[in-house]
Amino acid sequence: MSSSSYRALVTGAAAVLGGGLVLAVLSLSASEPARPNVANAQPAPTSAPAPAGSDVIVARVGSSVITLAELERALAEAPRATLAKLGSTPEEVRRNYLEQVLVRDALFAEEARARGMEKRKDIRDRTLAVLRSQLVEVLRKEKGSVTEEDIKAYYEANSKKFTAPKRIGVHRILVASEDDAKEILAELGGGAPDPKKWNEIAREKSLDKTTHLSGGNLGILNEDGSTSEDSHYDPGLYAAADKVKDGELVPTPVKEGSRFAVVWKRQTMRAMTRPIELEAPGIRAALVDQRIRQAMGELLGALRPDHLKELNPELCDMVTVTSQGDVEKAKRPGVLPRSKRVASPVPVEGPGGLR
Repeated sequence: MSSSSYRALVTGAAAVLGGGLVLAVLSLSASEPARPNVANAQPAPTSAPAPAGSDVIVARVGSSVITLAELERALAEAPRATLAKLGSTPEEVRRNYLEQVLVRDALFAEEARARGMEKRKDIRDRTLAVLRSQLVEVLRKEKGSVTEEDIKAYYEANSKKFTAPKRIGVHRILVASEDDAKEILAELGGGAPDPKKWNEIAREKSLDKTTHLSGGNLGILNEDGSTSEDSHYDPGLYAAADKVKDGELVPTPVKEGSRFAVVWKRQTMRAMTRPIELEAPGIRAALVDQRIRQAMGELLGALRPDHLKELNPELCDMVTVTSQGDVEKAKRPGVLPRSKRVASPVPVEGPGGLR
């Protein structure tokens, strides 16, 4: 990778990372002498003409350079409140941000590199995390493009996800015979029953012991008797409830297998279709996520043969994780676990005397 490409990647990583780790990221931007001269942050004299446009170098600090494009991007990303403290005019803000922020950070980065801080494991780990995030962003730009045709095709292929049929909320009391069901209907009086009285009868007389304490609540039934909780009931319950108004009792007992049910229709949920215009943002996000995951999997498959030089998963057994989630120190091979038995401080009488 060329030095300019590498610097571009690290600069992008620094933008993702933010100011907290700029020292770690800038420390990878070049491999210059270990102790550069950082006393003078002015641009070094050169006989070559200055590049035009955004590649103009506005500051050179040791092995690092700050271009006009980098200054512009940093100003665009900086909080407005921060910029307001740097001057009263745009000229003051630009120059003070360059001197007090970018040059300052570059000077610190040079000194951190001179002290070898880029070799510290914690800084390397955080730098690698930034580079991983930047790689994901690159994959997102390369593979995450979703067209309107893609969204339409997904919507049509998964139409069941965006439609809901008519459903009915049903409570029922299950009894052994038709006569028992008729007695309960007579006791409830027809029409819209008193909820308190219904619940009392359900607790006392319903043979369905999974629902009798909840007033015989079966949930929301589909036409085939299924529910969203993966339960399934006789479709006849739905058909009977569909013939009365919300809140009313079905006037006659409903046969359910070898038993009979007293059915109370609680509510109707109308059939619904969510249009593609409302679902498009969610579909787009799902497709982007799917494509990014696929691209990452393909990239990992290509990288492993070239870069994975050694893998010893059996050595993971040397690390112990307790039932509380605490990680114990790794044990050296051949070391037996220490006994957890606590020695008694009081001498105990044994065959050989006190011990």
